[in-house]
Amino acid sequence: MSTPAQKSRPPLLAVDGGMLVATLLTLAGYLLPWFRKGSGYQWSFSGWAYASLSDGGGWTLLTFGWLLVAAGAALLARGSTAAAMTGMVAAVGTLVTSLAVVAASFAVVGEQTALNPVAQLPFGVGLPVMAAGLGLLLATSCRAIVRCESHVRRASGVPEGPPGPTVSSI
Repeated sequence: MSTPAQKSRPPLLAVDGGMLVATLLTLAGYLLPWFRKGSGYQWSFSGWAYASLSDGGGWTLLTFGWLLVAAGAALLARGSTAAAMTGMVAAVGTLVTSLAVVAASFAVVGEQTALNPVAQLPFGVGLPVMAAGLGLLLATSCRAIVRCESHVRRASGVPEGPPGPTVSSI
């Protein structure tokens, strides 16, 4: 027979669906077109465009590595605080590397004659989708950390909530 603390312990392979969906949404946004140099250009800037270059994507492929770590963390995040925290680190890593790739893409566009050249670029759906996915990945990673820590507190008998007066007692 198992003890009550063992019964309430979540299984090790417990997928956090929110983190997994957020990772896939971020991946989709990274792969979808972000913008083109102009309306006459066929080639769009995107993670897919960099990854499919004939000489390889180089350092831009780091974003895929971070997303792979995030997906792996999502598979374990409901049962492990370490996995949930790894998901947070992967979310920040994805944010930094994808931001660098997008910034480098804007630098390639060069100076244009318009006062606001960015506003004149034909944009795709990739950047907003990636932003939504990254925001969701950060939020679900935070939630997974809190959920795991709350479960550990309950299992060890530590009362939940901050010490001191509550809102209802004030």
